[in-house]
Amino acid sequence: MKIGNRIKELRTRRGLTQEALALAFGVTPQTVSKWECEINFPDVSLLPELSVFFGVSIDSLFSLTRADKLERIDNRISEAGLLDDDEVGQIEEILKESVSDPGSKALALTLLAKLYNHQADACLKIASEYAAEAVEASDGSAESLKQFGRSNSSAVFGIKDSSHRKLIAYLREYLSRNPDSADACAMLIDNLVADARIKEAYLWTEHLLKIDGTYRALVYRYNIFALTGDDASALAAIALLEETYADSPDALISLADIYMKRAEYDKVIRGALKASDRYPSPKQTGPLLVAAHVSELLDRSQDAVSYYRDALKILKEDWGIVSGERVDDIRKEIKRLSSAD
Repeated sequence: MKIGNRIKELRTRRGLTQEALALAFGVTPQTVSKWECEINFPDVSLLPELSVFFGVSIDSLFSLTRADKLERIDNRISEAGLLDDDEVGQIEEILKESVSDPGSKALALTLLAKLYNHQADACLKIASEYAAEAVEASDGSAESLKQFGRSNSSAVFGIKDSSHRKLIAYLREYLSRNPDSADACAMLIDNLVADARIKEAYLWTEHLLKIDGTYRALVYRYNIFALTGDDASALAAIALLEETYADSPDALISLADIYMKRAEYDKVIRGALKASDRYPSPKQTGPLLVAAHVSELLDRSQDAVSYYRDALKILKEDWGIVSGERVDDIRKEIKRLSSAD
């Protein structure tokens, strides 16, 4: 039995409405509906509470397959802030056990990396907040600024600390064995560009154009031409990108990023809003957050607030999310902008 059907069966057996179950667990009725329709699933952290509520074991409650558990873990990592030690331990145990299964080994290892990177990112966010206070409290001491820069990925002086030579060497070797890996090729180009190794980056961009059926190679072409000052070729890359991928939301977001670099802010907003319209349901909030950010740069605070509110609406209606870090961050921005007005 699928997870959603099992939840529905246990809920109806208890004579509960979706609204009643939602109230018991502090979620929206739409969230419960999405559980039962298999659109998304309860977070890992809710499993013990649900099992107690229905009076069944967790495995009995969900008839969890290994794939189900890994999917829940992926969702939990993506949506949570800093996870506490107990939850990290539970997730580690499941993932390390899954590594022994050849069928789930690659995904389990990927999720272990995602877990540790997520925790590191969450810690960096906390570090940034403390470091910002330290900068103010110490009148900008060198050490406090160093920690603030480190927690915000500041540029670093000196080739030794700022280059990506080890990652580049690994990716080149990997591509020698896996020449059709478009994602590895794209990562290699990113790091070659970051290290100003432009000629190499161009050669790998032409390789990417041959193996990848998406818009990415055209974006890299633009970036390389822009870096070398060949604006005519850069504009040609933009035109081809707009013509070929006019209905691709991901391509539109990349175009918005290009226009951001060119300080063509109205085009950034138009592209982000067009991308938002093109995304299928459940929609992404990213384009609206971009539109809000750029609107604030243009002193259009009311527009920014409107886009933030639209993002909250998507989180609620498309994802059933009404609380948590993502919602709190957006509400803080709305409050800040509204107070400034």
